[in-house]
Amino acid sequence: MERKQMIAVIAVIAILCVAGASYAVLSGGDDNGDGRPTLVVETSPDFAPFDYQIGSEYVGIDMDIVRAVCDDMGYNVQFRTNTFDSILISVPQGKCDMGASGFTINPERAESVDFSDPYAEVHQVLVVPIDTDIKTLDDLDGKKITVQTGTTGADYAAERYETSNIIFQKTYSDVVNDLLFGKADCEVVDSTVALSQVDAHPNELKVLDILTDSPVEQYGFIFAKGNTELRDMFNESLQHIKDNGLHQQILDYYEENGYSVETPSFFSYKGTLIVETSPDFPPFEYLYGSEYTGIDMDIMRAIGYDINYRIDFRQNTFDSIIVSVQQGKCDLGASGFTIDDDRKQRVDFSTPYAEIHQVLVVKEGSNIQSLDDLKGAKVSVQTGTSGAGYAEELNDRGMGLDIRTQKDYTIALLDVIQGKTDCEIVDSTVAQAQVAKTSGLKILDILDAEPEYYGFIFQKGNTEIYNLVNDSLDKLIANGTVDKILQYYADAEYKEVPSYYSNQQAEDDDESEETGWWADLKDRFHTDFLKNDRYLYIFEGLKNTIIITVVALIIGLILGSVVAMVRSTHDMTGKLRILNAICHVYITVIRGTPVMVQLLLIYYVVFASSDNGVLIASVAFGLNSGAYVAEVVRSGITAVPKGQMEACRSLGMSNRMAMTNVILPQAIRNILPAIGNEGISLLKETSVAGYIGIMDLTRGADIIRGQTYDALLPIIVAAAIYLSIVLVLTYLIRRLERRLNRAY
Repeated sequence: MERKQMIAVIAVIAILCVAGASYAVLSGGDDNGDGRPTLVVETSPDFAPFDYQIGSEYVGIDMDIVRAVCDDMGYNVQFRTNTFDSILISVPQGKCDMGASGFTINPERAESVDFSDPYAEVHQVLVVPIDTDIKTLDDLDGKKITVQTGTTGADYAAERYETSNIIFQKTYSDVVNDLLFGKADCEVVDSTVALSQVDAHPNELKVLDILTDSPVEQYGFIFAKGNTELRDMFNESLQHIKDNGLHQQILDYYEENGYSVETPSFFSYKGTLIVETSPDFPPFEYLYGSEYTGIDMDIMRAIGYDINYRIDFRQNTFDSIIVSVQQGKCDLGASGFTIDDDRKQRVDFSTPYAEIHQVLVVKEGSNIQSLDDLKGAKVSVQTGTSGAGYAEELNDRGMGLDIRTQKDYTIALLDVIQGKTDCEIVDSTVAQAQVAKTSGLKILDILDAEPEYYGFIFQKGNTEIYNLVNDSLDKLIANGTVDKILQYYADAEYKEVPSYYSNQQAEDDDESEETGWWADLKDRFHTDFLKNDRYLYIFEGLKNTIIITVVALIIGLILGSVVAMVRSTHDMTGKLRILNAICHVYITVIRGTPVMVQLLLIYYVVFASSDNGVLIASVAFGLNSGAYVAEVVRSGITAVPKGQMEACRSLGMSNRMAMTNVILPQAIRNILPAIGNEGISLLKETSVAGYIGIMDLTRGADIIRGQTYDALLPIIVAAAIYLSIVLVLTYLIRRLERRLNRAY
């Protein structure tokens, strides 16, 4: 029967695999496996700086604007080569989704294709050999003119000069060769393209801007007639990257590089910057769905675009970020760090990018009206913040505050909401975000604290990263990008909205019109888990919790069994004294110190140079578990009658053979309940992994609590998941016990 069941299981798995593979094949081209649809874009990559190739990569202004727009739309992009005039045929026939190859918007083309909104302006100029005798427009009479077929330059030449004097080429490469080999006297071409051609041949060619009768033209991307849905979606995202400045950054990037054909893509990252943040500090940093969002996050994105670096955000607790930066676990920290002298001794600060001051957040109807009313009040603050320092300063001035420090601002605010404290001392902009999201609160701007400034933090002496980021920040402050980002969040009244660089729309806060406890529960469930896809925090946390638990349990079982065998061998034979002493110290230290302390010690000291939090947590919990498993296994070995070891020895077995083949199999049956309990305890112990910046199940629930200020539902859901896993493990262990009992 068991064999038939096994065959059935294998058959089901095989069917699922075949079905999955068939689906992947049938859906190929719709997406790249990431769930995003793919836009097929045809281009003629001989039109630098708009369209060209470096190796196999499609590069240029057109290519990068399409990349930026597609990313904003949530699409992947696939570029495909075709000749310029053939793209105008391919697009209407539906062989590709759109064309991007410096298409001038004109009425004739608009009859066969639809154009996007314009994204660049050009005019026609001449490219000539450097020793040309052409000086004015009149000098063109009788000259040989080379152009690319189907372009505005070709139309300009055909309208004004004899066809016999015009050389029509399929590609711009052939056009340039006509000039270099003396087959033509000049080329009529778009102004920006001309600069790129001359940059590639500075000793042979030059630009003459003498075509005074050439009008200013606009470039647009082309779509099949009637494909208004795609065109409108594309235009919406194109407008969005214009509004947030990314479009202009791409244009400026190619201009700053002299329109050289050796210029890599704007999105060809030179490297990756790892930025740690504590995403519980809106409007400066928070999670919107799975996206790191807020003023700090968007300024870092703008810096990444400017210096061509990928920005990799990683979360950690606020007070731990400084330690992490000092140890080089990340490149910099961005979490609303106030610039002060104490922190300057530990880290370097960037140029200030925001100004704030300390205020109070209180309940409406609070008796606190002035600074004097604060005397003897209960005050909540976040550990390590300026608010906490100011509260201590007030106590030094005799205010007698009862200060309650919390690990994040959301808990500090919950203290106020739940009446555990009278007020919260917090940065002014953060206070506006808290009050905007939570009814029944107000801000009191009655404190005498000095204005403060935020800056990003860097490891002391890391001048390379510091100069790279800070120079870019200075540039973005000077050109107004930082002000635009600050204004974006101010216009949203500091509510939690999508990133400045996202085209995602903020979800409405409309609540159900139903009343009663059931309607209230549904509204809270929607807010806590469905709105902004907050349930993803639970899924991500559950995944990491299971990974850490399984890996740590494997480490614990292996290490614990080895330690138990060493200690048991010593107890039975008196051998392995040194190893036994080491094992004894290991067990004593691990069992005598809290797992939280061990986790922090291993993360910040033992593995100071590593930033793989999940791996470090697995090792830390595995070492902790190993000490307990060792004693459990040793007790199981001790429970086996001593006569069995003696019988093995009398049969000529070595201690190792007797232990592995006779004693341990019996011990395992005895210790199985205890090992199961250790696995369950280990699962629950992983709930502290969030202290080193890992998104475990508890941390996921904690982030939801921080975003919604609902302490009940997220924690209950997390507890229910833990309980469900424990019940499943308990059931499986009991079944295994029954099978072992039947075997004996």
